[in-house]
Amino acid sequence: MSALDDRARRGDTPCDAAPAPSEPAARAASESALAFTDASHESIEALPGPDEKPVSIVFNDTAYATVLATPSQLEALAVGFAYSEGVIDRYADVESIESESSRHGLRVRLTVAPRIARRAESQARATLSTSGCGACGVQEESQLLFGLTRLPTTALPAASALQCGLDTLRERAATGMHLALGLSAAGETTSLGLDIGRHNALDKVIGESLMAGRMPAAVMTSSRCSLELVQKSVRARIPALATLSYPSRLAVNVARSCNLTLINCHRGRRLELLSRGDV
Repeated sequence: MSALDDRARRGDTPCDAAPAPSEPAARAASESALAFTDASHESIEALPGPDEKPVSIVFNDTAYATVLATPSQLEALAVGFAYSEGVIDRYADVESIESESSRHGLRVRLTVAPRIARRAESQARATLSTSGCGACGVQEESQLLFGLTRLPTTALPAASALQCGLDTLRERAATGMHLALGLSAAGETTSLGLDIGRHNALDKVIGESLMAGRMPAAVMTSSRCSLELVQKSVRARIPALATLSYPSRLAVNVARSCNLTLINCHRGRRLELLSRGDV
């Protein structure tokens, strides 16, 4: 028996075989591969992150809500937000829209009939709605579920149409931003919303669609799906919602109750029907 065989029989490690690193050593080696790059002295304008400002939505002289949003597509944002909140019933309810700077952000004023202004005053939110939460600030649980109804039975969107949407999401992706798409039955993009907040992006799609006089056959978002995205889709009577990652259980439950087709696209790997609006 050779000396090497003898060492192997005794459980000794050959001198030319490196011992396996311990777990702490492996973790330290992994961490040592990370390093800081210092951008703390870069000007704010030079940084690649998205813009975000408080946007106050006002009906006549009634301040309804302030949302943290990307300051673009402001008219579409305000119209979509007003519609998904149930303040307006149609785009024709809005007589005019004006945007102006406020002390720290922007103000979008919708001129509406007195009856609409009274409705807005009765539903006005108590607090700020953040970029990540489209339902923040509602005062009662009944407000949270306001306007939900059962949608009529509608055929499922074609897988090919959803593939077109996924391709557009990849092509139009922007650093730190959520993207929402309105899709036709053939998968054409009919409206697009880009925002730091996923619910704002969907409001922009709904607002653009209302202003154009045609609602999409389906909407697709680049985000996870929580309750407010289901609410907004149902209130806009859009029959199908597709999201890139898994919805919350509450979102699925409400989608099933409202006959909304809800699809998890698993980041483009497969399509999973969680709620069907075709039955």
